[in-house]
Amino acid sequence: MKRLLLLAVFATILSVPAIAQNGKIEADLLRSFTKLEYWDHQQRKGVDGASDSLEAANDVFETKLKGYAINIPSTIAEPFTALKKAHLDIFTSKDGLFRIYSWETWMGGTMRDFSNLMQYKTGQKTNAILYTTTQDVYIPFYSNLYTFKNGAKTYYLGVYNGIYSTKDVSTGIKLFTIENGRLNDNVKLIKTQSGLRNKISYNYDFFSVVDIAVELRPTITFDAATNTIKMPLVNNKGKITDKFILYKFNGNYFERVKS
Repeated sequence: MKRLLLLAVFATILSVPAIAQNGKIEADLLRSFTKLEYWDHQQRKGVDGASDSLEAANDVFETKLKGYAINIPSTIAEPFTALKKAHLDIFTSKDGLFRIYSWETWMGGTMRDFSNLMQYKTGQKTNAILYTTTQDVYIPFYSNLYTFKNGAKTYYLGVYNGIYSTKDVSTGIKLFTIENGRLNDNVKLIKTQSGLRNKISYNYDFFSVVDIAVELRPTITFDAATNTIKMPLVNNKGKITDKFILYKFNGNYFERVKS
């Protein structure tokens, strides 16, 4: 049954040019996306079969979003205002060549479950990679995206967040670049004591920031004027302090400097 459902979705996506001309892509995606929250509510109420329906709704939305992202290149520039209001987080690079779609699947428990779609443009084509949480791999959600240019090379720095329980959370920054017509999600430009890394992160106690307004909470940022990553310092009790660790680009990689 699940296979037949996804085949039907693929058949719909094959007709995307007509849908695109009618301006119905966002409406189609929104219908699928809002079903995730609906089935989550049904699941919380103990409705029989709601968990299976939620899983199927996630499969349908992921398939539709990826299909549109690949088959309709113009989607990488679409504002998708209604989808954003429905809490599909969308971040687009300054050069318009890379976009992150990030959302909660509602399939987790206190360890929250997320999925991300990375859409990127090469020439007149777009491609997309879907990242979903599995038993072996945890997928965080993204909350910001920075664009960093070094000579002819452009890098994208995505700020991501993990929620592992009501108390244990993390925030980090990960680098991407587009090269040879493909997305490289493992470019290593951050120098740490253990060598060059693709990402850095910190774990902390959520209750140390819960009373701070979201927009005022210390978080990891990138200063494009100084090419510096600024990361909050966490003390040995897991609480975020008012101090920061700085990683500045030296022409070859980001390395730690005195703050």
